[in-house]
Amino acid sequence: MDRPSTEREKTGELHCVVVEDQGLFLEILGAVLNMHGGLRVVGTARSVAEGKACCAKHRPDLLVLDLVLADGSGLDVAELLLQVNPDARVIIVSGKAAEFVCPRWLDKSLQAVVSKNDTFTALRVQIEDVLGAARPSVVRRGEKIFAHKPLTSREGEIFALMGEGLSSKEIGQRLHISEHTVHEHRKRLAVKLGTTGNELARRAIEQRQTFPAQG
Repeated sequence: MDRPSTEREKTGELHCVVVEDQGLFLEILGAVLNMHGGLRVVGTARSVAEGKACCAKHRPDLLVLDLVLADGSGLDVAELLLQVNPDARVIIVSGKAAEFVCPRWLDKSLQAVVSKNDTFTALRVQIEDVLGAARPSVVRRGEKIFAHKPLTSREGEIFALMGEGLSSKEIGQRLHISEHTVHEHRKRLAVKLGTTGNELARRAIEQRQTFPAQG
């Protein structure tokens, strides 16, 4: 009997495993993730070996991991997870995010690459996107529940600020980028999320109301 799957069907929750070798950051990540209704952290690990064991046991829907671990690459954990749960999504949170080149085998499963230098807003937006994709129906193993292309950290920040009702000019001032650059990001967001400009703004506001930022 597959106990993790049975629990998942009863609660409708997405199960998440977090792999991070820095103890304090691991605790913070776990706390941020557990703020979201519909998502439950079922396991944490601080090494490749522990991460593989945790993923083999729980077969989570979402894996949040660092790239560089004491005993190897976090990608080895992702590879193992996708063997046991091909529909899982992966979010990489790393100090080396800017240097990351996604391997072809991970491309369809990668939700986002978030820098540790970013605020947790970028991570929160990615979690909300994952939960939003899963929310219309009860999650069951084997269903394809994640539809959108990954958002970059900057796109996540802009989407979150749109949810606060800020204009492109105000977003540019907040992020110290040009209004034109904000417009370009909004165009890419609309394409990735399969919506139009006006609908994108409405969706950003609705998502903020559904998943309010934690103070």
